[in-house]
Amino acid sequence: MKKLILFLCISIYFSESSSAQELTKWESKDSFMEWNFGVAFLDEVNYPFPGTSVLWGKTYRNENNLIFEYEVGFAFPTLVTGKLGIGKKFNNTKVVVGIRPFPFNVYGQSSFANRENGYWITSIEFNPINSRNRISNSILNFGYRWDLGSKKKN
Repeated sequence: MKKLILFLCISIYFSESSSAQELTKWESKDSFMEWNFGVAFLDEVNYPFPGTSVLWGKTYRNENNLIFEYEVGFAFPTLVTGKLGIGKKFNNTKVVVGIRPFPFNVYGQSSFANRENGYWITSIEFNPINSRNRISNSILNFGYRWDLGSKKKN
């Protein structure tokens, strides 16, 4: 738990201490707020377990539409969560793969159904570690991401 909190603090620090020089590497930097709902498939129970999360994050996009994004927030039942991913933007669709440090999962995520103030997302996650202490085997999420603003390179 201490490592997760340290990871989240370092991620926020580096994102907020970005300089104008960083924007020369990235075409845009977009902030967002995201709400997800889904189900986790656990070893201990024979039915899907429901969950939800509210996250804040940033997406960096370069001139080739390559994406780097991170997000941190609160979740039920794990209390805290976060994601770190890389991907590509195809027209209005973003496809991202990455890791969720807690609960540890690798994921694939895609955006769809763009709206004026945001867009819908879906992701599927799985835990590649065969361990008795894992929280979930896999997670299926749906959510909505609200755009909070962006900085574009001049």
